[in-house]
Amino acid sequence: MGDEEIIRRRLMIDGDGTGDARLMMMFMKQFIKWCTTDDSPQESQNQYDRLLTQLATIEHSSLKWKSIVDMNNEEIKNYELLREETSNNVEKACVAIEEAKQELEEARQVRRNRLEYDALARLIKEHPPRSDTANKLAHLTQHLHSLKSKRDQLEEKISLRQKQLHVLVTSLHQLKQTLIHDNVPSQGDDLCVIDEVIDLTDTTTVTINDSAMDTA
Repeated sequence: MGDEEIIRRRLMIDGDGTGDARLMMMFMKQFIKWCTTDDSPQESQNQYDRLLTQLATIEHSSLKWKSIVDMNNEEIKNYELLREETSNNVEKACVAIEEAKQELEEARQVRRNRLEYDALARLIKEHPPRSDTANKLAHLTQHLHSLKSKRDQLEEKISLRQKQLHVLVTSLHQLKQTLIHDNVPSQGDDLCVIDEVIDLTDTTTVTINDSAMDTA
């Protein structure tokens, strides 16, 4: 048995320093002395009564310290149960905190989605429906094709008029050259008229060409 064990047992026996260990040692010495001495019956009876009284005191002290030890053990068990309960409550609180964090994050995400939805709804309201835009686009496309068709028809008419005018001017020049070569004096007035017609034709040609260019 080690020194620590001896000290621990003596402390358990002696309690809080009330002399329990010394009382037991005195009881053992008196018991041995009572057993070894040859006293008179009366003296032996008195010694026996004193031993019983000391023994009752020791038993009472022993029961007292046993109750204290049992109470301490019960307190230790209670503290263990309290520790386990506290640990469980802490774990539940941690789980609840994590769930609350997740719910908060989900609420924030819902709020962000709602704000984005509201912004998108306002943007959609600011723009006309797609069907109206498609109808306007189809109408404009049809109108553009109609204008292109009219432009092509006008260009064809202008080209035809230019060709007819060119043929007419060419014929007038040829007629003028023919009359000049014939050198007929009586027809001088006719030549002047032809020159005026040719000059007027040239001016008309320039005007028509300018109009055609403006139209294109």
